[in-house]
Amino acid sequence: MDDVETHNPYPWREDLLQGSAFVVGGASSGLGRAVAEHLVAAGGRVLLVARSANALEETARELGERAFTCAADLATPDGVDGVIEEAARRFGTIDGVLVNAGGPPGGSALELSDEQWRGAFDLLIAGPLRLLRGLLPLVNDGGSVLFVTSSSVRQPIPMLDTSNVLRPGVAALVKCLALELGPKVRVNALAPGRFDTARVRWMDQARAEEGGVSEEEQRRTVSEGIPLGRYGHPREFGRTATFLLSPAASYITGTSLQIDGGLVTAVP
Repeated sequence: MDDVETHNPYPWREDLLQGSAFVVGGASSGLGRAVAEHLVAAGGRVLLVARSANALEETARELGERAFTCAADLATPDGVDGVIEEAARRFGTIDGVLVNAGGPPGGSALELSDEQWRGAFDLLIAGPLRLLRGLLPLVNDGGSVLFVTSSSVRQPIPMLDTSNVLRPGVAALVKCLALELGPKVRVNALAPGRFDTARVRWMDQARAEEGGVSEEEQRRTVSEGIPLGRYGHPREFGRTATFLLSPAASYITGTSLQIDGGLVTAVP
C-alpha cells in the first residue's frame, strides 16, 4: 500500500476536465468520495450526493470551491427529483454521472425479506433508472455514465445475495443503455473487488467474528487470494473512474471493467 500512497495520487493535467460538471453518488465516503476527489483534481466541478448532509458538507470543505452538495436518498423518488433539480440549477448541463448508491443489505437469498429485496432493487436498479431519466437531458454530447457495481457481477460473494442477483442485472443494463444512448453518451461500469473502505472493513469484522479469528487474520486470508496480494486503495479506483468518465476514454462504452487485483477468476 505504501507505493499507492507515495506516488502522485492525482496523475492528471489540471485542465483535463476544466469546465466540466459531474454528479457523483455516494460521494461522502469510500469509492464515491475517491472519484469526486480525482474529478475535482482534474479541474471538474462536482455535485456530491449522499444521504448524510453533515458528511457531504465536510467532504465539500475538503475538496474546495468546485465541490457542491445535495443530500438525497437515491432509492426514493423525492431524493432523485432533488438531485435532478439541483444539478440543473447549479450547472445547467453536465458531462457525466457516477451511479453509486452503496451496498444493499447482506444475507442469503431465502433469509432476506420481501421488503429487503424490494429495497435492494430500488437502490440498485429502480433508483438509478429514475435518476438517469431526469439527468440525461442535461448531459452534453460526449458525456459519460459510469455505474459502480461489484465483483459479484462475475463471482458470487457469500451472504451478499441481493448483490449477487441484482448487480449482474446492472451490468446488463449498462449494455442496454450503451446501445440506447450512443453515440451521444457513453455508458460503462466498474466492478470493484476488495478496497480498503469502511464497508469492506465492516464485512471483514463480521466474517472474522463468525469464523472466530481476528480481523487482521481475516484480511490476511482474503489478501492471499488476490493475485496482487493486497486490498485496493480508493485512490486506485478514483483514477480509473476519472479516466472512464473523461474524454480520454472516448471509444469505450458498454464495458464492465473489473478492478479487483485479479480477485475474480471466472472465465471469460
